[in-house]
Amino acid sequence: MQSLKLTSLSIACAALLTLGGCATNPMTGTGVPQASAQGYTVSGAQSVQAVQLGTVLALRPVEIAGQGSGIGAIGGALAGGAIGHQVGNGNGQKLATVMGALAGLMGGQALEGSAAKEAGLLVTVRLDGGQVLAITQAADVQLAVGERVQVLAGRDGKARVLPL
Repeated sequence: MQSLKLTSLSIACAALLTLGGCATNPMTGTGVPQASAQGYTVSGAQSVQAVQLGTVLALRPVEIAGQGSGIGAIGGALAGGAIGHQVGNGNGQKLATVMGALAGLMGGQALEGSAAKEAGLLVTVRLDGGQVLAITQAADVQLAVGERVQVLAGRDGKARVLPL
């Protein structure tokens, strides 16, 4: 019985250690951040975008939160529940299992959420027509205050700022 608990505990610990690999990566799989000004999805490629020219007024660093898949929370709950199940007997064991699952759920969710964040920029641009826009995008394009840029806007309302 003791060796069964030790084996289950070892498996649960191994599952917890591998959760980092299950966390959502802020990259799209191609080394490009999800909110990249340079990256396009298949649906965004070959689509018409309106181009407006302007000048960068301000740049402000921001943090862009990614979207988690839920795998971290599920994996954490399973691993935490398995570890909690190794504690005590009867009702105490049931309580430890539930508490372990809840702790694992929160830990797995936090791990996945922190892995999905990416550095971004809030770019304020004055268009040549006088209108001022603020666009948030990944910080993967070098921009400077006073620099001439192009703002590309799609029909879906998404826009990106690129140097000329």
